[in-house]
Amino acid sequence: MTMGSDESLEDYEERFQLSYKRARCTLDLESLKLVLLRVIPEDLLHTLHLLAGGDIYQLSYEDIKTIFRNHSRVAKKKGRGSQPKANTSSSNSSIK
Repeated sequence: MTMGSDESLEDYEERFQLSYKRARCTLDLESLKLVLLRVIPEDLLHTLHLLAGGDIYQLSYEDIKTIFRNHSRVAKKKGRGSQPKANTSSSNSSIK
């Protein structure tokens, strides 16, 4: 499972939970947490470490869900929720 480039952390976690339930497998919470965090991009993972006050891997699954929800809602308020990043090119701004 991969996280979409325009997907919020909260949406990703909900989709992850649905996929996990559909798979009908059983993982302990520690393993489930590792699978969830495995696909988070490195720059976003760094932000999550800061929000967690240290190593996010040390938090419980429920605490991680709370951080995901808070991050997604703040990003949405700032206008960065689920909008794709603009593609800019320096060749379009050249002056003749």
